[in-house]
Amino acid sequence: MKRLFAIALLLVACSREKSDVATGFSPSTASPSDAGLKPGATSPPTAEQAKLAIQSSMEFGEYQFTEAAYSLPVSAAMMNDPQRAAASDLAKEGWISRDGAGDVMLNDKSRTDRRFLLRQNGILDIVPLAKKEMGAVEAVRANPDGTVSADFTWRWIANEVATSFLREKYEGTHNATATLRHDGAEWRVEKISER
Repeated sequence: MKRLFAIALLLVACSREKSDVATGFSPSTASPSDAGLKPGATSPPTAEQAKLAIQSSMEFGEYQFTEAAYSLPVSAAMMNDPQRAAASDLAKEGWISRDGAGDVMLNDKSRTDRRFLLRQNGILDIVPLAKKEMGAVEAVRANPDGTVSADFTWRWIANEVATSFLREKYEGTHNATATLRHDGAEWRVEKISER
């Protein structure tokens, strides 16, 4: 009788373990090895923890930062067709002035605006034109090397200068993946890449 009871108890325990595996990984109940992490590793972050780590990271701030700037030659002779169109749009909105040859000049509005940087080499840099806004973390996956991949969405929030001439460039939602590693105290972003 004791033997049958032990076998029944073992079957109940085994069936419960299978149902936990079938429902997937739950950071609150599973061990790091259940998530595919190295022994001794920390459980993967929740989607909310990953989101906080990503949006507060320097890597997210730097990710595609160059896309938030625009460089425009001051000389019309040095401009290509898209730059000529950008200069016309900026002039129409009153951000810059153009002389009779089509060369770009700073006016009172742009001269006092820190986003307009006229370099000595005849290039006008306009930065920043937009900032990034974090969307949602859609998936968090443990990697065999102890890192975690977090798929997330983000979008640009264009400022009033950008909407004058680059409105379409900053529309829509973008997808990226952040690689996070636990440093012993918290999850930190190692890199961000497009997906």
